[in-house]
Amino acid sequence: MHQKTLNRLVRFIDQFQQMNFANDTEMARQRLVAGLSRLGAEARSLAQQDASELVQRFGSLGQRKFELAA
Repeated sequence: MHQKTLNRLVRFIDQFQQMNFANDTEMARQRLVAGLSRLGAEARSLAQQDASELVQRFGSLGQRKFELAA
């Protein structure tokens, strides 16, 4: 995503929150809790996966940088 798009999204969210036409504090809290729960579940799932390929890729990136610097 481009920074300009992110800025527009942030402005939209801020403006929407300011409207608060439904006084939805409780609903927003419930959605936030549910979203954080899903995020936590996904993080636990990712933490249990085999990360050896990812570690190897990061190691090879570092090796290339050292070779370029030499």
